[in-house]
Amino acid sequence: MLCKQIEALVTIMKDEDMQKYAGNPFWDLIEAALTKDPFAGVEAAKNIKELIFHAPTALFWSKMKQFLFGTFHSYEDQIKMAQKFNKNNEDYVAFVKRQIHLIDTLNDYMKVDYFATLTRCFLSTDLDSKQYFKLCNFLSTCTPEELAFIKSLSYNSRNANTVMISALYQYGLFTSDEDSETGKTYYILSGYAKAFKQNSLNYEDELREQERLCSYEQLDPLNLPESISLEEMAEIIRNN
Repeated sequence: MLCKQIEALVTIMKDEDMQKYAGNPFWDLIEAALTKDPFAGVEAAKNIKELIFHAPTALFWSKMKQFLFGTFHSYEDQIKMAQKFNKNNEDYVAFVKRQIHLIDTLNDYMKVDYFATLTRCFLSTDLDSKQYFKLCNFLSTCTPEELAFIKSLSYNSRNANTVMISALYQYGLFTSDEDSETGKTYYILSGYAKAFKQNSLNYEDELREQERLCSYEQLDPLNLPESISLEEMAEIIRNN
């Protein structure tokens, strides 16, 4: 049943339907999603809210409500989103489906808020859709504690290695930086992490003189340690 509801919700979020549902309560949107499905058997239901909250999908709909209210503050916001895809309606439908499935993977309501903020950034700026979904995936991967840690750091902080940083390093959110004078290795926020902070975690903060990182082309590659060959490894062992 949830799959059919998702298909209906995707249809509703297209631009021609947004005019019809703009400004209505959230439950009108959900009722429309349900009753657009001829196989759901809810045409005669007396209380749509009661039906949904007695279903195992209650958590999903709760997160969807939080996402929609956090993303679309006005009818104009809804139109902005749809207009990004006016030239290709199939791309827009695919985009919304990916959004819906991502919402279902988020295991914390704070993450839903960050997802809504990231989506508001997408509709309000030049944030590229590929970069948007890359940043979305960090919301699924990171724990709430890791997100709070990244949010708290300044963009140019230099950090010694810790358990937290080593975990985030594996996700591509930190990169290494060697001090030429001392030879020590420090860990700094990667381009991905800076884009994540700008467009989601710290979106409400002023950019000041920073350029908004909206696409992959603006990011520096990660400083990854070079792998060594088996021969080089054998030489190291012999020397030691």
